[in-house]
Amino acid sequence: FPDHEPGDVGSWLLHHNGDSVLLEVPPGLKLKHIRSGLASCGHPRLKYVTASHVHFDHLDRDVWRTLRQAFPVSIFKNPSRLARGDHCFNVAGEPLWLVHAPKHSSSDTVTIFRGIAMTGDIELGTLYSCNSEVSRKQKAASMDHLRGFQDRTGYQVHTVFSAHMNDFRPNADWRALFSCEGELAGGVRA
Repeated sequence: FPDHEPGDVGSWLLHHNGDSVLLEVPPGLKLKHIRSGLASCGHPRLKYVTASHVHFDHLDRDVWRTLRQAFPVSIFKNPSRLARGDHCFNVAGEPLWLVHAPKHSSSDTVTIFRGIAMTGDIELGTLYSCNSEVSRKQKAASMDHLRGFQDRTGYQVHTVFSAHMNDFRPNADWRALFSCEGELAGGVRA
């Protein structure tokens, strides 16, 4: 999924050793898409379901509700209910990081799995956002928090991509992504 229309939000099935995570629950996502994806990965258990943030194009509440009914033993991690900071979950021995870092919305969460950071609608390298839901000071604090992720966790990120698939950076230098070209927010380097 998606249907390849401009502006689509992708939905990904991340899997490792028999467990899987569904990332992004956009409008139009159907149970058949998920079941087909699970089948193509060897039928792993759907352990977690989450989204990068709660904007309707990333977390459709009707689809979310349908998934909760269809997969009652799966753990649903609503990004609006995550406490600030880093959250690590186990996916069959592989860490799955959900890093709460508001920039585009107050519920922004970057998912990091197997060295890949999925950023939702967060643009790295700038404090700019297409809306003003989050203050400039909070954006700067979030970018500082993300910049320090590798140092805090010892977990390396090598690839970055966005939910709309308009930002893909293989072989990324994680720290360099947060230079923000010298932008300042209230005296705090972003």
